Amino acid sequence: MTSPTDFDPVSLEIMWSRMRNVAEEMWTTILRTAVSTIIASANDFGCEVLDAKGRSLAHAYRSMPVFNMTMPNVTKGILEKYPLESMHPGDVYMTNDPWMCAGHLPDIAIVSPVFHQGRFVGFVGNIANTSDIGGSLDAKNVRDSYEEGIFFPLCKLYDAGEPVEIVFDMFRWNVRAPEMVLTDIEAQVAANEVGVRRVQDFLVEYQLEDLAALSEAIRGRSETAMRRAISELPDGQYESEVYSDGTGDPLRIAVKIDIRGDEMTVDFAGSAPQVDWGGLNCTMIYSQGHTYYPLACLLIPDVPVNEGCFEPITVTAPEDTIINCTFPISVGSRVNTGWYIHGAIFGALAGAVPDRIQSGNGLMSSIRTYGAEADGRVFNAHLFCGGGRGATNQSDGMGLNMFPSSASNVPVEVFELNSPTLIVAKEFIADSAGAGRHRGAPGQRLTVGKLPSYEAPLSMYFHPNRLSFAPDGIFGGLAGTKTAVIVNGDTLSEDPASMVNGYVTLNDAEERLTLEFSSGAGAGDPTERPDELVRRDIENGLVSEDSAQSEYGR
Repeated sequence: MTSPTDFDPVSLEIMWSRMRNVAEEMWTTILRTAVSTIIASANDFGCEVLDAKGRSLAHAYRSMPVFNMTMPNVTKGILEKYPLESMHPGDVYMTNDPWMCAGHLPDIAIVSPVFHQGRFVGFVGNIANTSDIGGSLDAKNVRDSYEEGIFFPLCKLYDAGEPVEIVFDMFRWNVRAPEMVLTDIEAQVAANEVGVRRVQDFLVEYQLEDLAALSEAIRGRSETAMRRAISELPDGQYESEVYSDGTGDPLRIAVKIDIRGDEMTVDFAGSAPQVDWGGLNCTMIYSQGHTYYPLACLLIPDVPVNEGCFEPITVTAPEDTIINCTFPISVGSRVNTGWYIHGAIFGALAGAVPDRIQSGNGLMSSIRTYGAEADGRVFNAHLFCGGGRGATNQSDGMGLNMFPSSASNVPVEVFELNSPTLIVAKEFIADSAGAGRHRGAPGQRLTVGKLPSYEAPLSMYFHPNRLSFAPDGIFGGLAGTKTAVIVNGDTLSEDPASMVNGYVTLNDAEERLTLEFSSGAGAGDPTERPDELVRRDIENGLVSEDSAQSEYGR
């Protein structure tokens, strides 16, 4: 098989599935060997198989979506920087460049070339959110990239199987809990080793010299599917805007989507200028990822995502904006901007595909603890918590979901095991779900204290979303709730601009930090919700009798 046309549909489906399974086995390798909560429990990573030109073929279905969208940018950067004659089996490349990789320094790309019968045939790679990259723990107050941690330009981590010690030393002397960080990086390397072997085995089994023809077939069919989906939309311009919390002043994300035939342009002109501090700026590659992903969900939900899916889509944004920022502006909290992009896209396309968009999401937030136990053992743990997901015209919001991330809610027990904390409560908030014919998912309340046995003050670092703007409902559905930050009964978030620090310190075991994460918004007129569904929500404690009367008319 040397041409894309040589693949019959059945064989192509089998081989395409095999490529996805290679990436899935890589993903499982990281899951089983990483040690940090942010990777091993929150699953903040993704794995990819790419061809010899650095174009993506397949990724693990549980991968972080934006990582899948940005990985080809890394592999193409490798091909530009390193001549093919300089590549050897056993090479491993690495970068955390936010403008090349995934938008902020903790996301580290590890990429390995694949050789078959002495020829370079492609790449396997993964991106994972390391538990620490140095820099300030208070991400809310950083003023530029230099304060956010150590920046690795594209470089070799292993050269023909031998470690590049200066790179490992940079980690050992610049990050907190380096043993944890380096163990996770080696888990990423191990996953690539698995991927290399599986791709080689695949080529032998199917008697292929390389991945070129298969790549053309996969990407070509995916491109055709996306072009068909775009062509089914009415031609025209569709516009929308949303606002994020900003650093006290709201930040505007504006989008204009131009559809002409089977092609689409997404332009973010009119979005807010980049901001000097707080890490809220998005690099262009990151913004592209958060544009491609919701469009794939809307238009081709049944097509496994690869680079061909996005050939018909052009994404543009002016430089020096929060959507296309320039070095060395701070980018560490770019999710607090990037996670709002899908809302702008859904809002713009509401008139074109009303049956597919969803209402506003509660979004994900996280807290982090770092310090040392009395015996000197360092702890460094992350707890991810999903807000309520918005409803659609088809169904209620899907629980405490991380969309547009695919990270997992970290189990309470795992977080408590890895830090001297006590989770006093983690519960749904009654009457928080945005009402509608289909309601949003409820928000959740997280109450945290420190263990009495931990005598030192314990700081909780966080940068929550939706302090100022509740998720919007659609087609008559009601809004969700805003996030609340409460310390010992005092609600700090009543004036979000006054929350100048990105941490709270608990000094004794009786003190409490309570985070009430926002809920999803509703879709459709609440009075049209079926009686049996309202009664079920009352029985489950999600809706009170009073709210059933005031919001649903029951």
